[in-house]
Amino acid sequence: MSLDETFLGWRPRQLTSEGPRYLALAQALEQDIANGRLSDGDRLPAHRDLARELGLSVGTVSKAYQKAELRGIVSGHVGQGTFVRRRTFARAEATVRHEPVDLALSTPTEGNESQILSALFGEVVRECDLAPLLRYHPHGGMWKHREIIAASLSDSRFTVEPAQLFLCNGAQHAIDIALRLVAKPGDSILVDAFTYSGFKAIAVASHLNLVPVEMDEEGLDPEALKQACSGSGARTLYCMPTLQSPTARTMSLARRRRIAELAEELDVAVIEDDVHGFFFPERPAPIASLAPGRTFYLTSYSKCIAPGFRLGTLTVPTAYVGQTDLLLHASAWFVAPMLSEAVVRLLQNGKLDELLRERRREAQERYRVFLDVFPEAAKLQFPAFYGWLPLPPKWSADQFAAAARSRDIIVTPPIASAASDANPLGVRICLGAPKDLKELSAALQVLCDILARQPVNVVSVA
Repeated sequence: MSLDETFLGWRPRQLTSEGPRYLALAQALEQDIANGRLSDGDRLPAHRDLARELGLSVGTVSKAYQKAELRGIVSGHVGQGTFVRRRTFARAEATVRHEPVDLALSTPTEGNESQILSALFGEVVRECDLAPLLRYHPHGGMWKHREIIAASLSDSRFTVEPAQLFLCNGAQHAIDIALRLVAKPGDSILVDAFTYSGFKAIAVASHLNLVPVEMDEEGLDPEALKQACSGSGARTLYCMPTLQSPTARTMSLARRRRIAELAEELDVAVIEDDVHGFFFPERPAPIASLAPGRTFYLTSYSKCIAPGFRLGTLTVPTAYVGQTDLLLHASAWFVAPMLSEAVVRLLQNGKLDELLRERRREAQERYRVFLDVFPEAAKLQFPAFYGWLPLPPKWSADQFAAAARSRDIIVTPPIASAASDANPLGVRICLGAPKDLKELSAALQVLCDILARQPVNVVSVA
């Protein structure tokens, strides 16, 4: 049997003789998509198979596919193959390049933060208060800033002492410092089965082993935590009790108390990430208020002011104050005081509360749009700028992410947050990036349309 009889994939009818072969192949591919010989979702031959069929090198075919992907006519997915992407070839749209809609990055909507910060920084300059902010300061931050910020984080249930509060370059920096305080390379860290991708990145870079803990509708399951701790010997837990990323689940007070009890019983240090607590008009009681002697509590202003406003806080048990100061000295010397000065002024003039109300309102509006399209998602009283989308049994999270990408929509890939090989049974959908509710709704409708179809595993051959 000849090769022509056994080869079942796409191949070009002809290749132009002028110019590089990879460009000729990419052009032939584009022509066959435009004339309907190839359809949206069709799988292209593997690089090696097509190279053998056409008498080309594998590198030439790879370059052709890469060129086609840059032109937006195919989409490659590791472990799955290369697929034809939906595209309109009408003359009026032939040169239009659409940016993908990013529903993967958790970011707040744009509001009044630019105007508020511009006025505030101008105020600092006019008052000639800039010079003191440009000097060397304690590693944990200017003391008066720490006092005011600590007071703003305190309430009747939880008192933050200024001496135990350290200013960091965002929550990511705070997480890194906390991990350095309680773990060393090779240690095991207990985490939700699907955890914050930024924590996973730090753990990998720090050569730490993640021990996944099963989750339920509130997030971390206490009995699963007990078993995982006993089985692994891990003595550090990272968790996000409020609006957990990626699942958007929030622990009840009873659950937080049980986690705190287990931390004491099992001698576990807790790194508590509360960057989303501000979405609640009254922050839920942190685990740090229930187990203050072993909890490292962190917050951030990047989520509520702007992603580029890199200021976070880390509150540590008294025994770790000296070591935390040393690690801040080693990693950053100190945080730029202009940022903490801005937060203090925003606290004092009421503008931070204004921004928080705006963030909560926007999150509520966008989550309502999310629920309108996906009523099966969890009903959240106080949502953040993302939601957890349960997937039908016929769809895997990887298949869904690939299908969304083929329609110019990026969703959080499951591998980013998975601490094990378990099927997440859903995906995180971020809601803050689209410019308005109309654009958000349109993107979500595309995702809904994808889920109404069968996953593409086997495609037709021209």
